[in-house]
Amino acid sequence: MKALREYNIPYVGLKVGIHTYEFEINDKFFSLFEDSPISKCDVKVKLEFDKKEALFVLNFFIDGKVMVECDRCLAPYEKEIFADYTCYVKFVEDPDKLPEDDEVIYISRDESHIDVSQLIYEYIVLSLPIRKIPCKEPGQDERCNKEVLKYLGDVEASNEEQKGNDPRWSALKKFKN
Repeated sequence: MKALREYNIPYVGLKVGIHTYEFEINDKFFSLFEDSPISKCDVKVKLEFDKKEALFVLNFFIDGKVMVECDRCLAPYEKEIFADYTCYVKFVEDPDKLPEDDEVIYISRDESHIDVSQLIYEYIVLSLPIRKIPCKEPGQDERCNKEVLKYLGDVEASNEEQKGNDPRWSALKKFKN
């Protein structure tokens, strides 16, 4: 992925203290990431860039809506997301020789900018719930694809019916008690 200019923060000229940046994330942003689980979105990201003498503290505040697919019926629906994440940036002589860390980024002292686009992408994706289902029960939400749910119900019923007629299941029931 190519670096996005508007997400490069030039920290060399910044004074020690907190600097605030705001980003409007939309479909164009996610189209730059291969195999992104998000195609449509309207997300606001506020970044508090806390420059200290020896390190930077990046606080990301994410709020908005993304279009995701229901895990039950694959129908697209809009999901509200919000989250807060913190990342630390430390200076080192050779950042390639250090182990990877999820919360710490190591950069060379020769750098003059920090690209936060990958962090924004990862934090928005991490803000998605593990299970993306708009309703608690199948068919209770108008956004669910009723044809897919009906098909899944038919397949499930057929599987249960086959279990009941299979003599192997009857033989195994003897061992249940």
